[in-house]
Amino acid sequence: MSQILEDKRANRGDTRRESIVRAAREICLEKGFSKITVSDIASKVGMTRSLFYHYFNDKDAVADAVLDDVIDEILTKLEEWNQAREIGNVNKALDEIVLVLRSLIADESPFSNRMIQDGNAELYIKFIDRAADRIADYIAQTTVRDFEQMHGLPITNVHETFFTLNVGLISLIRSHPGVSDRTIKEVIAQTLHIESYIA
Repeated sequence: MSQILEDKRANRGDTRRESIVRAAREICLEKGFSKITVSDIASKVGMTRSLFYHYFNDKDAVADAVLDDVIDEILTKLEEWNQAREIGNVNKALDEIVLVLRSLIADESPFSNRMIQDGNAELYIKFIDRAADRIADYIAQTTVRDFEQMHGLPITNVHETFFTLNVGLISLIRSHPGVSDRTIKEVIAQTLHIESYIA
């Protein structure tokens, strides 16, 4: 696990706080975050509302913690992909990242249409923006550095390019689930100017 993720988790190491976040995530899957109350969360954890407020100022603060928790899980999956990829085999890495993207956008995932349908559009947009930003940071600090050392860097504005690519791919796959893996791979390659590396 990366030092960034370890530090974040250590800062959030309080067991009760983690229980509140887990409970909020579970309730969110059941009935959508817009319908959750502080009482719902406190009851699920088995604590009083006043004890809840010792850990979080309000429901929105829990929402932020839930978003960070989910994004940490996404970054863990990306880290697993990055560590397992065959260095130098860009074509294979692109095939594999398309599969990772599809798994992140599946029906029960945080990127799915369900969050919007449950009346959480504002939270969804906040989540997409925060996730795209942190994913872009991670990719820029890891995969892009490896690529640059071997092949040079065919793009500028790395963070901004990956942020835009992340948001676009999430929206494309969520809105058009039938889009082919090949098309997604080509969009990534074209955006990054690495078309010559794909088979």
